[in-house]
Amino acid sequence: MSQVREEWLAEKLAALEKWAEEVDPADLKPAPLESMGAVAVWINQQEGVNEALARAVADARTRGVTWSQIGEMLGVSKQAARQKYGTRVAAQS
Repeated sequence: MSQVREEWLAEKLAALEKWAEEVDPADLKPAPLESMGAVAVWINQQEGVNEALARAVADARTRGVTWSQIGEMLGVSKQAARQKYGTRVAAQS
């Protein structure tokens, strides 16, 4: 399992534990398993897409693509692209 995935799972577990400590049992209602299963499938796919996108950005940077070009492709500023992916790009270099 990747470090990013482990960190993401640790954050989700911490949030769940906090919620469990604070929730009033009277407020709990059964969740439809089919809907929750669909959410879980999409979350897992999203994480895989995010990791693949980060690898693609790192590859683009090693091939000389500018942060401005990457930001334009992502629909964000070059600063936002560098802020989101810069650390991961540096780690992969």
